[in-house]
Amino acid sequence: MKNVGIYYFSGTGNTLRVCKLIKEELEKLDAQARLIDLDAPVGKADEPENFDVFAVAYPVHGFNAPQIVIDRLKDFPQGDKDYYIIKSSGEPAPANRDSSHQINKILGKKGYGMMDEFHYVMPYNMIFRHSDEMVGMMWARALQAAPCDAREIAEGGRGEIKQKLRHKFISRLFMLEHGGMRVIGRGFKVDMKKCVKCGKCVKNCPVQNIAFDGEKFTFGKKCLGCVRCSFNCPTGAIRISVLEGWKVNGAYKIEAAEYDEAKVCKYCNKSYKKYFTAKGGNSIEKQK
Repeated sequence: MKNVGIYYFSGTGNTLRVCKLIKEELEKLDAQARLIDLDAPVGKADEPENFDVFAVAYPVHGFNAPQIVIDRLKDFPQGDKDYYIIKSSGEPAPANRDSSHQINKILGKKGYGMMDEFHYVMPYNMIFRHSDEMVGMMWARALQAAPCDAREIAEGGRGEIKQKLRHKFISRLFMLEHGGMRVIGRGFKVDMKKCVKCGKCVKNCPVQNIAFDGEKFTFGKKCLGCVRCSFNCPTGAIRISVLEGWKVNGAYKIEAAEYDEAKVCKYCNKSYKKYFTAKGGNSIEKQK
């Protein structure tokens, strides 16, 4: 019986939802799977040496992995286990192909072996709100792909990872977002006329970047740009500085979403259509 560790960071829940789906499929194949939240440092009992194989899961932030994932993986011990990447993003743009380059560099130096990468398209938590029909198609595609991807992990399958120069260029260019969000995040504000002081934003911030003294909210210098705070604010009280025009507020009803000959939105239209009609799993090789 294969024992699989799935290390994940999930900003607003999409990546976690995919990880749970893959975990369920692994268990159908008589494998054991454990979800390990990278919101906190990884403890000794959950280090890679305790698993036969592991996966690293994250939401794509500006064609790269989130800084919190990079920081947690730097603390991993040396090892020789194989690993897979599971990532989610709001669009199937080819530029996302090289988003794991920092992860692979860090883990490669520690002795771990990259096997394959699975990309799931899930609804945006920034830029614009996907329609219920689009969300329905995304979830249907995830349900189709997860059994294939889980089987590959369980059987030790390997994908052929080929990157193009333009993907590498775009990914490295947008690494500027990591530093940029630390600046932009300090400009986040709370409309106290809308705020109900529920404390969700303070409690759920993965890097403890938000403080509230009972009268005023303060945003520090550690923002990741995950927008967990504004997305989950029950009254939409948080303004995300210069990104306010891209704000999406409120959870999607993903599992309940339905569609019937849904129209694919104009943004990234061809890439969406290609993704929705793909057969099999979500490895880079299968998506070419």
